[in-house]
Amino acid sequence: MGLVRSGSYGHRIRKEREDEYVVSWRYDMKYSGVRGRFPQTRSRDTNRKGAERFSKKWSIPLPE
Repeated sequence: MGLVRSGSYGHRIRKEREDEYVVSWRYDMKYSGVRGRFPQTRSRDTNRKGAERFSKKWSIPLPE
């Protein structure tokens, strides 16, 4: 059985403090021969510059 990762979705940015943000996204893991999908969530802490790059890449608003 092979493991396949599909594209990401559900991109979000959350402001924690003055220059601290958390970016998060989801993606599905699929196993060949299995009909189900297994959603995974990832998140990373970043600064304003990183949040701005993430916002621009995924065309989502940056929280103020």
